[in-house]
Amino acid sequence: MKGTLGALASAGSEESCAVNVKRVLSSVVATTVSVGLIIAGSPSASADPGVTLTSQQLTKQGFPKKPNTTGWDGTALLSTDTAPQWEDVLLTGKAPSFAPIGQVLTMQRYVPTDTNGDGSFKDLNITTTVQKNGTFSMHFQLGMPGTYGYRVGYLTSSSSPEFVGFQYQFTTTGTGKAAPSSGQSTAVKLNASQLEKAGFTRRVNTAAWGGTATISANRVPAGAPVTIQGTAPSEVAPGTVLQLSRFVPTDKYGSGSFEQVAGVQTQVATDGTFSLTFEINQTGRYGYTLGTAVGQEWVGMEFQLRTT
Repeated sequence: MKGTLGALASAGSEESCAVNVKRVLSSVVATTVSVGLIIAGSPSASADPGVTLTSQQLTKQGFPKKPNTTGWDGTALLSTDTAPQWEDVLLTGKAPSFAPIGQVLTMQRYVPTDTNGDGSFKDLNITTTVQKNGTFSMHFQLGMPGTYGYRVGYLTSSSSPEFVGFQYQFTTTGTGKAAPSSGQSTAVKLNASQLEKAGFTRRVNTAAWGGTATISANRVPAGAPVTIQGTAPSEVAPGTVLQLSRFVPTDKYGSGSFEQVAGVQTQVATDGTFSLTFEINQTGRYGYTLGTAVGQEWVGMEFQLRTT
């Protein structure tokens, strides 16, 4: 698969949210290793500490109902500015020309400490990435009732990081718990056919890899060794590290992000071949990718594996 890059955002503490990332990766680390897979973050029902602001006060502090793109140099459009708890909301737009392809955009909630504009921002488990054409699309569902300020963007990588993004206010209606009920969690599970449709085939999917790859099994007992091997495409040079990551879906249609399987990686040999033997201790069926970043793209293969 050739896709966009970025780090999986830290999980929000009081709500689950959907992410339309259609493949987001982070970074790396030896070969055979035993790992347990973990879903990030568990929601709690506690509300953010801080002062509650009215819609008018939020507007005065730079959080209007329509996204405030001053300083963003791009566009942003919300499908609605009010929605019931856990209803899907779509945020789309175009990033500024200086935003790198694959840049991860993260959503945060504003936590005011007074009515004068002082406060902080809290990361939510909502991310997306800038696509090749500069556009972005983010699906999310919020569980905290009330009207709050939010921002979406990223911090520049410099000695003095600056936030690049846009702000808006959003109202979530309802009286239910801020934590999701059964069936509303972002930890979506896909069956074999759903994974297949998302590109995670039983046989290794090398359509966008450009090389070859075979896997020793697609169903094994938890902790049993699995070997994937093959040849790398010409753009993946000998010595390149290939990292294994697990797909974390946020819907049934192929949206989601990738989470590195820590310590599971291998290198392309001098003859262009690779071989990785690994063990997965967590039971279940998951999609995986093995690959590397080449420029602004992720170059890798995809497959599904079930551990029992």
